[in-house]
Amino acid sequence: MTTKRVSLSGLRPTPLALAVALPACLLGTQSAFAQDSELQELRDRIEQLESRLGTGTAPEPQAENNYLLKDGTGIRIGDTTVTIGGFIKADVLAGSNGNGWKNGYSVGLPRSLAAAARDGESDWKTGFSARESRISIGTNTSDVAGHDLKTYVEMDFNQGASADGNEVVSNSYAPRLRQAYGAWNNWLFGQTYTTFTDLAAMPEILDQGKQAAFIFLRQPMLRYTLAAPGGKLMLALENPEDGFGTESYDDQSYPDLVARYQIRNELGIYSVAGVVRSIEDDAADDTVTTGAVSLSARIPTVGRDDLRLQYSYGDLGRYMGLFTYPDVDRAALANGEVEPLKTFGATAAYRHFWSPNWRSSLSVSHTEIVDDLTGTTPPFGTLSYFDASTSVHVNLLWSPHKKLTLGVEYAHWNFAEIAGDGDEQYEQVMASAKLAF
Repeated sequence: MTTKRVSLSGLRPTPLALAVALPACLLGTQSAFAQDSELQELRDRIEQLESRLGTGTAPEPQAENNYLLKDGTGIRIGDTTVTIGGFIKADVLAGSNGNGWKNGYSVGLPRSLAAAARDGESDWKTGFSARESRISIGTNTSDVAGHDLKTYVEMDFNQGASADGNEVVSNSYAPRLRQAYGAWNNWLFGQTYTTFTDLAAMPEILDQGKQAAFIFLRQPMLRYTLAAPGGKLMLALENPEDGFGTESYDDQSYPDLVARYQIRNELGIYSVAGVVRSIEDDAADDTVTTGAVSLSARIPTVGRDDLRLQYSYGDLGRYMGLFTYPDVDRAALANGEVEPLKTFGATAAYRHFWSPNWRSSLSVSHTEIVDDLTGTTPPFGTLSYFDASTSVHVNLLWSPHKKLTLGVEYAHWNFAEIAGDGDEQYEQVMASAKLAF
C-alpha cells in the first residue's frame, strides 16, 4: 500500500479566496470587539447605578469637619454654588436608675448620668427625641481675590432641658447654632470645632460626643492652616473661658492659643495638639498660665476596619468630656487662689465591618483627676461626687444606602467616688434612625 504525502508549503491563497475570507474575518473580529464594548458599557452603567443608589457601600464617617458642599453640586447662582444639607435623626433611649431622658441636651451629659447613677431609682425609663436633627447651608464662591470663598452654617434643636418647649403637647424647640464660619485663602473665621479636637479619631457611636474623655467642643476662633511635612499645621486664637457648664466668669484677658500638627498618609491620620490658656479670677485677683496636650490617631487595620485612639493631659477642664471637670480647683478658688485642675483622658475605639452594609464600633473611654483636691468634704474642688469616670459603648449599625443608617447601641458608665473606694453605675440602650439629605 502506498501512502501519499501532501505538502502544504506549496499552497498559496488565491486573490479570490482572500477577497472572500478577509471580510469574514474582519466581521468576526468587529463582532467580538462590539460584544466586548457592549459588555463594558453595561458594566459601567451598573457601576454608575450602584454609585447613585449607594448599594453595597456603607457611608464613611467624615474624617474631619469638611464642608458638606462639594464642587459641582448644589444650586449655581452667579459665581456662587449653594448646597443645603443635614439629616433627620430619630432616637429612642432607655436609661437605668430612673433616668427618663428628658428631651434635652444637658440630660445626656456625664455629670447628669452620674447623678442618675447615684440618686436614681432602680427601674428603667424611656424617652424619644428628634432634637439632634440638623440642617446646614454651605456656599462656595469662586475667584474672590484669587481664592475660593466658602461659608458654612449649621443648626440643630438640641437645647438644654430648661429651654422653651415641652414633651406634653407640641415638643417645640428653637434652632440652636452649632457652626457658622467662613474660609478663604487658608484662613477660617467664625465658630466651629476647636482646633484642639481631632474629629478623625472620634469613635462612631450613636450618642455622639457622650464619652468620658473625648475632646469635643465648639467655639468662635480665628484659624490659619499651612502645609507642613506629611500633612498640615493649624494655628488658632480661640474664645477663652474658664466657667463650668452654664456658669461663665467672663474675666479672661487673653484668647486660648491652640495648635495642631496633623500627618495623613496610607498608614493613617496622626495628630499632636496643644492649648495654652490664661486662667483668671477677678475676685481673687489672680492669673495663671496653663495648658494641655493631646495625641490622637486613626489607624487602618484589616479591610475597612480601623483603630481610633486619643490621649489628653493637662488643664483640660471644659475641653474634655463635655465639661465633666472644672478648669480650676473650686475649693481653692473659694479661698482666693486660682489653681488649675489637672486631669487626663484616654479613648480607644475599634470599628469593624461585618459586611459592606453592616458595621460595629466598640469604644472605651476613661477620665481621672490627677491633682490632689483642696477641701475636707466632698465634692472638694468639683461639682460632682466622682473623680474618675469610665464609659463603654458598643453598637451595631446597618446602612443599606449611604444616606440611611439604622442602629442600636449599649452604653455602660462607671463613676468612682472621690472619698472612698465606692463607685456607681449607669446603663442605657439607644436606637437611632439617621436619614441624610
